[in-house]
Amino acid sequence: MELNCVDIEYKSQSDKFYVVPIGDIHLGNIGCDKHRLKKLVEWISAKDNCYWIGMGDYIDAINISDKRFDAETVDPKYDIKDLGSIVTHQRNDIMKILLPIKDKCIGLHRGNHEEKIRKRYHTDIVYEMCESWKIPELRDAAITRLRFIMPNGHSNTFDLLSFHGNIGGRRGGNKVNRIEDILGYFDVDICLMAHAHKKVTTTLTKAYMSRKEPYSLMTKKCIGGVTGSFLGGYQTSQQSYIETGMYPPSDLGTLKVTIRPFDKDLHISS
Repeated sequence: MELNCVDIEYKSQSDKFYVVPIGDIHLGNIGCDKHRLKKLVEWISAKDNCYWIGMGDYIDAINISDKRFDAETVDPKYDIKDLGSIVTHQRNDIMKILLPIKDKCIGLHRGNHEEKIRKRYHTDIVYEMCESWKIPELRDAAITRLRFIMPNGHSNTFDLLSFHGNIGGRRGGNKVNRIEDILGYFDVDICLMAHAHKKVTTTLTKAYMSRKEPYSLMTKKCIGGVTGSFLGGYQTSQQSYIETGMYPPSDLGTLKVTIRPFDKDLHISS
């Protein structure tokens, strides 16, 4: 578990901030929606008070010696001469796409595709990206404290638990259950999970007793979500494991967390 802290200054009680999780891109797969990803990068780059967090599986990262390798699923931009170093090419390409928003990055998680390369081929893609960009490496799971500070010293904090995850299944219910279970394990305000290629959101309200007299019953809002994908599963004349296994079509795109720090208010939407 990594612990991360980001200090964010703001001036107005009405200021809003956004946190966008980006993961399950699978750049290098023929089904990757690069256009959708680039439009999101443009939006984040132009949007004030906007940050993003990397949720893993940025690239497909399947070497030619991997039993999962299927030449029909490789983006045709890579030719036969690229296949021996395809992971390096994909890493370089995703870094070019995300470069305009690197300074807005909270940190990067590693996904199961990057982890396979780290363990089997001794190349840590996410470490290389983080070192190059001088941003936090969040590894498998992290709690990031978002600390919003006004010039007069007033501050509010929001704790964000994020991880790539490993939950599968074909329906959304088990994913919501998983998020809500985790919100019960950890005292955090926001929980974000990737891997499932679905966009699912949930909100929990927790009751507690105030810490100062006169005592009263208080409530706290917690939000969670599964963060979507940029890998399309069913496309004309294209092969994919999603089609082979008859999995549900991916929910393309991602979620957006909206934070009003002065009011300590949270929203999550897809």
